[in-house]
Amino acid sequence: MKKNRIGLIVLLIFMFTAVACGSADPTPTPVSATDPPPTPTTPAEPVPGIATVESLQVVILESFPVQVQAAVRGVLPDGCTELDQITTAREGNTFTISLTTLRDNQAICTEAEVPFAENVALDALDLDAGQYTVTANGINGSFTLDMDNRIPDQLEVTPAPEPTPMPAANAAINGRVWHDLCAVAGDEEEAPDGCVPADDGGFQADGILDAGEPGIEGVLVQLGAGACPAVGLGETLTDGNGRFAFTDLAAGNYCVSVDALTAPNDATLLPGGWSGEADAAVTLAAGETRDDLKFGWDFQFLPIPNVDQAACTRSFDFVADVTVPDDTPFAPGERFVKTWQLRNTGTCPWIGGYSLVFVGGDQMGGPDTQPLTAVVAPGQTVELSLSLTAPETPGSYRGNWQLADAEGAPFGVGGFVEEAIFVQIISAIAEPTPEPGTAVLGGLVWADFCSLNDDGSTAGACVETGEGSGLFIADGSFQASEERLDGIEVTLSQGVCPTEGAIEESSVLARTATDADGLYRFPGMDAGTYCISINAFSANNVNELIPGDWTWPARGVPWFTAVLDPGEQFLDIDFGWDYQFD
Repeated sequence: MKKNRIGLIVLLIFMFTAVACGSADPTPTPVSATDPPPTPTTPAEPVPGIATVESLQVVILESFPVQVQAAVRGVLPDGCTELDQITTAREGNTFTISLTTLRDNQAICTEAEVPFAENVALDALDLDAGQYTVTANGINGSFTLDMDNRIPDQLEVTPAPEPTPMPAANAAINGRVWHDLCAVAGDEEEAPDGCVPADDGGFQADGILDAGEPGIEGVLVQLGAGACPAVGLGETLTDGNGRFAFTDLAAGNYCVSVDALTAPNDATLLPGGWSGEADAAVTLAAGETRDDLKFGWDFQFLPIPNVDQAACTRSFDFVADVTVPDDTPFAPGERFVKTWQLRNTGTCPWIGGYSLVFVGGDQMGGPDTQPLTAVVAPGQTVELSLSLTAPETPGSYRGNWQLADAEGAPFGVGGFVEEAIFVQIISAIAEPTPEPGTAVLGGLVWADFCSLNDDGSTAGACVETGEGSGLFIADGSFQASEERLDGIEVTLSQGVCPTEGAIEESSVLARTATDADGLYRFPGMDAGTYCISINAFSANNVNELIPGDWTWPARGVPWFTAVLDPGEQFLDIDFGWDYQFD
């Protein structure tokens, strides 16, 4: 019984398998005409979007009236996205270009960005002269019409040409903005390294990028189309080395510029100035790369480095006494301001908390500590001032000063704690200021004696006119035995004596005559420059002096220039006369 039951089961399994795997072409089940048709699958709609615009270049074509085209460049996010519509509109002086996209979501595509370039014609006919702005999906450009863009009615308007195909955008402009170093201590007579003479008599950076001169980070560089000045095509910030780049450019003319007065450049660069030009015109050929653009900036004050105050060095050099040179006299109790010029020769910037401190000697009413009011970078010079008072007791005084860091630790010249800068004065009772008209000019006129013996030897104070000449004149020195000349007319005139010729009568201020002692005086004089002269041929002098010649102030010289100080008694303007006898 068990065997027959097993065989029956096997037979049933075989028959079931045969029915299930029967004919390969079974008869289809008929469909009733009244059954609804199957619903087809609806494809997904394309997804609209806004095109990403990276640059905008406005081009004015050479024609009249002019035609204006906007060269728009950008990228599509992937290969399934394409430009859809490009529309333009104008409101006032602003053109707005809108570029939309469509993306097929069911297509299989690459994910790499796809660049695009389009020339969009702008309706510029009948525009008034002026400045116009063009915006393409948020990127701005501009153009200027120098005259009204319209023609008389009788002329036929030339239709705008079809947009020209865009050239390949594979050119580039690279450059650098750098700190053009010119370190001036303030007392140089010749230009230091890296400097050239400036128009104001000082020095400025030389405009040459030297090894070791650093780049300036975070400077905004702008790109424009056409001749300089022009902006609006693109902008970028310099990197940590001061470098910038504009890529994917078409062949053409461009302007690269840096405006120091606009943000963020004003905070980064000012105060200071360019050591060269602030813009550069560039002409690019297709595929060309220009990497020689350089903009040098000469900081008025050196930029402050970010250093570790615990590890940097503190030192300074004395440059000059700006005011109050050593041993300047002051009246007791007189206030004065002492100013030094110093240079930071360490690696620490003098930031908040640095001060000028008194370290010994005569304090002269100065403070113990006076904070620095400005940050001083390494290599920078600074002027530091103190308000002091001359001591009441007459004498010589000296006070010593150093700098101290934010922790109060002093440091001196060259970084040495024992080296100080100082102020040294003399406190003295001032002499009274002379009253105007109290100066005096005067002197002596005498007969300078020289005689010869029969044998040719000299009998008086004589000098030979030339070695071996045998000719002698008086020696020009007054001897007590020599005669003082009475009644000689002496002339006072304004200004310097002439080198030749005669005294101009218009410059004569006064005349006087010598007394019985040969003395003359011009009292009641003001400070100034005067000429004292004696004309031997004047009507008053010719009979008293001729024949003869002057030996003092010099042979043949009848005048003397005197510079008179207030209240001065200038009484040794003497004249020696050598009579000639047969």
